[in-house]
Amino acid sequence: MSTKTDEMAIIMIGDEVLRLLNLPDDQLHEQAFEGLRLIADLARWRDLAYGMELLKPSSCSVQ
Repeated sequence: MSTKTDEMAIIMIGDEVLRLLNLPDDQLHEQAFEGLRLIADLARWRDLAYGMELLKPSSCSVQ
């Protein structure tokens, strides 16, 4: 897993949010569902790519 990939996912989510926010109301209504689906998929890209194993707690704790 790569920090670079995480960064790219964040950039792509931001780009999609900006695209949706800049649409006229009628187009936003038409494209909102697919745009939100894309954002959700990008937000959970690890789960999609590697399965649920990554969501298991690690032995490291953050303090």
